[in-house]
Amino acid sequence: MPILFNIIIALAILNYDKVKRYTHYIISFAVGALLGVSFFELIPEALANNPAEEIMPIILVSIILFFALEQLLFWHHCHHEEHRDHQPEHKAYGQLILWGDFLHNFIDGIIIALAFMASPTLGLMATIAIIFHEIPQEIADFGILIHSGFTKKQAFLFNFLVSLSTLAGALLTYLLGNLWVPLMPYALALVAGNFIYLAAVDLMPELHESTSLKHNILQLAFIILGVILVTLPGQLFGHG
Repeated sequence: MPILFNIIIALAILNYDKVKRYTHYIISFAVGALLGVSFFELIPEALANNPAEEIMPIILVSIILFFALEQLLFWHHCHHEEHRDHQPEHKAYGQLILWGDFLHNFIDGIIIALAFMASPTLGLMATIAIIFHEIPQEIADFGILIHSGFTKKQAFLFNFLVSLSTLAGALLTYLLGNLWVPLMPYALALVAGNFIYLAAVDLMPELHESTSLKHNILQLAFIILGVILVTLPGQLFGHG
């Protein structure tokens, strides 16, 4: 996944205008993927052997928790344009973005590993959802780093190094595998809350920027497509 993220960044550098033109459709697909995995896969899996009275409060706590965490680390991915008035020679904000991404990617690694531990199919769907969420985020963060005073080479290198925390999070989770088994339903509920928060709070607001009816219809179509494609493997092959 770290290599994939940097391939995305490289493509964005080479053809930024085209990437920017289709970003809203990528975001729309990501919204559908995140919500589809949450409501059709993660939550049902968590509820399979545990009562709703235990699982649903954890989902709510997870949404609030990730809101607080995002506020703390200034993960304003949807509002990064507001920071363009900062002086380019000051790298403080760019460094803050890198630290935020480090923790964010580490959590992504944990989420992917937990999903694969529940089932290979669920792991694949969670990975797809995370990848499509990361595409617009990584492109936006690269732009912020450049504006903060990093060269393109530095921004690319630091983004790659930070993305390695995904592997660290996944590896740590696998090493603690046996400890996760009794906690798996609750962990999946936390993941579902994270996905719902990302879709509803971080990504959906960006889709309201367009007032074109045609554009809005296409966004809705990509959201539905995201739901269908990311949950289709589970419907066809189950969770074994």
